Amino acid sequence: MRCGRFFEGTAAEMHTALNKTLAALPDETRVYPGHEYTAANAKFAMSVLQSDPIKKLQAFAESNKETQGKFTIGDEKVSYFLAINYQG
Repeated sequence: MRCGRFFEGTAAEMHTALNKTLAALPDETRVYPGHEYTAANAKFAMSVLQSDPIKKLQAFAESNKETQGKFTIGDEKVSYFLAINYQG
C-alpha cells in the first residue's frame, strides 16, 4: 500500500499501519482518505509510466473531482510509485 508524506510517527509505524493493519482488511473495503491527491498522483505516474491502468486512473481523476470512497483496499494494494518491474 502507499501513502504520501506523513507528518507524525516513524516510517516503521506507517509501514505497519498500511501494510499490516489496513492491508489485512477485506479487498472490497472502501477507502476514505483525508486528502485528495488522485489527480496529482495520476499526473506524476503518467510522467513515469504511461500504462493503460495509469491512463484509466488519470481519466477517472479528470472526470471525478472528489474520489473519496471510490477506491477500495484492493485498489490501494497496487502502487504505481513502486512499480519498478512493471511490464504492462
